[in-house]
Amino acid sequence: MYDIRRLILLHDLAELTTMTAVSERHGITTSAVSQQMRLLEDEVGAVLTRREGRVLRLTHAGRVLVDHTARIIAALEEAESAVAATGESVSGVLTLATFNTALSRLAIPAATRLNREYEGLRVRLVDAVPVDSVPAVRQQEVDLAITYTYSFRTGELPVGLGTEFLFTDPLVLLAPESMHERARKYGLEAVADADWIAAKDGAPSIASIMFSCRQSGFTPRIEHRSGNFGSMAEMVDHGFGVTVVPEMSVPESAKHLVACPVVNGAREIGVTYRKASLERPAVAAAIRALRMAAVPLRLAS
Repeated sequence: MYDIRRLILLHDLAELTTMTAVSERHGITTSAVSQQMRLLEDEVGAVLTRREGRVLRLTHAGRVLVDHTARIIAALEEAESAVAATGESVSGVLTLATFNTALSRLAIPAATRLNREYEGLRVRLVDAVPVDSVPAVRQQEVDLAITYTYSFRTGELPVGLGTEFLFTDPLVLLAPESMHERARKYGLEAVADADWIAAKDGAPSIASIMFSCRQSGFTPRIEHRSGNFGSMAEMVDHGFGVTVVPEMSVPESAKHLVACPVVNGAREIGVTYRKASLERPAVAAAIRALRMAAVPLRLAS
């Protein structure tokens, strides 16, 4: 029978592609990882990796073994969750990843409810955007992640993960109040000639601006850059330009800047989890708490 610890190292090597990265994840030396990989190849009787430049890629035998290992890891977690479900208490440590704008509106209310209802449970909050938090869920670095998907994008989750929809977060135009009447009548076309405020290229939020503007028949003239929605609203308030942001990100002090919703523009907010962990009492309790925290946000959207 193959050594499960070595299988997990190979599983991580498939994702991280270097012995150094695997050693850092597991807190062991690179030489120890290399030795365990050699022993695993001896057990299997086949070459499992090949070097391509600075990285390691799986051979066909390695890929087959990693695919089976993923199912083994999931089965082990299912067993752990099932055993935990036989207990009467919700306890232990639960790590919840959340992107910044969902922290105060969703993560903190849910974590507060959990801390109040379950004395034996400790909730850890981690700030992470979905591009980082989804892999972290898959790698069991966090238990759950509050995630979003823009309405104009489609994406598939890694095998073994699922997402429960919580609520829709509409995209809105922030503009000086003098532009609101025209924006409500003509939409984004009303601000086609304005200066725009956006995040850096490659950020999810700038993709929402570019998509929304293209839908309205123009390319925005981006003059100012900021990665913080609150700072973007402040710039709009001081007359530097206009922008499109998720409604949930608009601070109370900037509500007067909301000119109109963006047609066909929204983020779908959800909680992403490992399917194998759903029977774990702490995970199930956390998902219930997030559903409760999302109710007022769902009604407002």
